Amino acid sequence: MKNIHIQLLLFTLIISVWSCDDRLDLAPTDILIEREVFSTAENAEAALSDVYHKLFLASTGNTHVIADASLPYVGLISNSFYSNYFNGNLVSTDSEVENIWTKYYETINVANVFIDKVPVFGTYDETLELQHIAEAKFNRAYSYLMLLCYFGHGGLTANFEGLCVPLQLKPYDGYNPSDLIPRNTNSEVYTQIETDLKEAIVDLPETYADRNKTRVRATKATARALLSRVLLYKRDYETCVEVATIVENNQEYSLEKELRELFPNNPDGIVSNFNDEVIFGFPVSSNGGNFQFGAHNIPYYIKNIYVSSDFIEAMDPNDKRRLELIYEGNPNNTNPATIYEQTTFKYNNSDQRDDVQIIRFAEVLLNKAEALTQLYGVNMEAIELLNQIRERSNLNLFVEADFPTKESLLTALYFERYVESAFEGRARFDFIRTERPLRNINLTEDEKIFPIPQREIDLSDNVLIQNPGYN
Repeated sequence: MKNIHIQLLLFTLIISVWSCDDRLDLAPTDILIEREVFSTAENAEAALSDVYHKLFLASTGNTHVIADASLPYVGLISNSFYSNYFNGNLVSTDSEVENIWTKYYETINVANVFIDKVPVFGTYDETLELQHIAEAKFNRAYSYLMLLCYFGHGGLTANFEGLCVPLQLKPYDGYNPSDLIPRNTNSEVYTQIETDLKEAIVDLPETYADRNKTRVRATKATARALLSRVLLYKRDYETCVEVATIVENNQEYSLEKELRELFPNNPDGIVSNFNDEVIFGFPVSSNGGNFQFGAHNIPYYIKNIYVSSDFIEAMDPNDKRRLELIYEGNPNNTNPATIYEQTTFKYNNSDQRDDVQIIRFAEVLLNKAEALTQLYGVNMEAIELLNQIRERSNLNLFVEADFPTKESLLTALYFERYVESAFEGRARFDFIRTERPLRNINLTEDEKIFPIPQREIDLSDNVLIQNPGYN
């Protein structure tokens, strides 16, 4: 096979000698040919760092915020930029829609290069080669799940034959009209995501050398935790329970009792290592603004998105999430022109240097509780899982008699999930899949799905079909 120059944005990833603050010390290098990139473990890990880097860029910034701004209890300033994504006027030429599509496919392409070329050019330890491929598959699976959530027509509402996104599983090697592929179905994309995660579980390690590395690189638990989310979205409740139970029983992870430890105040952007509740995230604070992870560009500290009074009033007055994670104004914001109402304590650093949490142990417990309820109706195991979250939040515990019907328990679970995950960039998908209205209650099901970017349709010579409702 000829050596094709691949334009990976390479970084030097110091894995074996990470500093005591677990910094990902990454610096750009020149473009290398594939044989050089994948011939040694050192170069391969530099390339692998770019996969994580691109996933970070795809998952933060406006991609994160759009998923929060869509919800009815989130406060927005008047004429908010984010209103485009819930008012029913979204167009296929929207720049942020294009960015979401492009950035996740950039992640997928670099992962594809890694998956495709390591077996060909890798000459280092085979176990490590398989681990690297597994890490790339985890990143590819996460990217396809996010694309499904935004662009899959009916992907979150059990329309498995609805059109999703094209499954591009080989490295992009230049534009060739004969290589254009149509959109796959939601079912096909779900199957590929599951396949990637299940294959990754085989070759990923249980842990890394220390606890923080275990939370910033994919492990078996990371893949299983994401798989539990995928299976819940897909409505494969039985398998969701099985997978979530394995994570639940993993002694590496537990609920953090103190919310301020889970979401620390970080006005100076200093290192704030992940605690035992975090299963996967991006260690933004550990990099000091340099190299791989710059600012996360989640602008909650300036309060163009804030915590609405309706949301606060819907919470129990004794809820620690209300008392400790919501503030009048922002303790780190001294500009009175941007003080509107309350702000979330999540992502509070003014330089946007907070660590970004992608998967938490609390979510896995709620995934399992919801799946159990869908399978068996009102049951004590699901209630006890729900109570773990409530106990941490200083709330009264439920008993079975509190739920006369399956629907009443599901309603409690949905609300607990919303309060627990608010401002973490995924609640929009929970609202869509559980058929609750977004901020605009008149939004149709078609309008809840983003359009395929018109640029991509044009480049495909109309091989890609637009989602219903968009010209």
